[in-house]
Amino acid sequence: MEIGEIEELEIYILAEDYAGYNSQFWAQHGISFLIEAKSDGIVRRILFDAASYAEPILFNMRLMGINPKTIDLIVLSHSHFDHTGGLLGIMKKIRKEAPIFAHPNIFKVSFATEPEFIYAGIPPIRKKEIEKLGGIWILSRDPIRIMSGIFTLGEIEKENKVDFEREVTIDLQKLENGRVVQDEVEDEIGLGIVTEKGLVVIGGCSHPGIVSMVQKAIEITGTTDVYAVIGGFHLISANDERIQNTIKALRDLGVKKIYTGHCTGLKAEAMFLKEFGKNFEKLHSGKVLRF
Repeated sequence: MEIGEIEELEIYILAEDYAGYNSQFWAQHGISFLIEAKSDGIVRRILFDAASYAEPILFNMRLMGINPKTIDLIVLSHSHFDHTGGLLGIMKKIRKEAPIFAHPNIFKVSFATEPEFIYAGIPPIRKKEIEKLGGIWILSRDPIRIMSGIFTLGEIEKENKVDFEREVTIDLQKLENGRVVQDEVEDEIGLGIVTEKGLVVIGGCSHPGIVSMVQKAIEITGTTDVYAVIGGFHLISANDERIQNTIKALRDLGVKKIYTGHCTGLKAEAMFLKEFGKNFEKLHSGKVLRF
């Protein structure tokens, strides 16, 4: 797959669990990024995830001077409500046809049973509602090139994960052929972006493992120059050994910058800060990353 390269890249943090110190922006559980990319003279705005609720995202967009109607396409990292809950409300504001890239299993029945039954994903009825508003579902297990320099990672197959990431770090079940089985969050995809500075990898919760996701991006592009890794790493309940293994593996892959928050967890963030120093930045609503 010929990937190409981005000429200019800005990432607006529309939603995050943290709003920053003395901030006018709203925080909420979940992630939503607006990726503005220029390549070959073409500018595209990509919405990556939609957090839990649309209202805080739209409020933050107004503060940042972003019109929802300028969103060209959407990527959903996985089905969980803290990454998809705001989609319907945002689609009502976009009010035009927009491709929505996701994994084919994004509408699976996924749930937690502790402390009680909680539905974790997108209710299937939302599929048609979003279609009526202009959403065009592009559901693929394989990587897809979105524009020059930007591609989805596709499914991270279990057999291709690094050893210490094969154990899922979230306790969820799903229905499969009428049976209750462990949900291994196989539906999570990420984004890879090729910039002049190197490869940028974006994850939502990184349930398949952020190291495995970075390795998949390297495999797709053939480049070993990884500039930045951005998103939630879901190490909030991980033990010290897994966190240390993650940090070491990213270091060994040559990752230069870490931008994280959401489900990464305070302990893991502190360990990343200690290792990466000034090359670690905590994500928060209203933050803008420019490459």
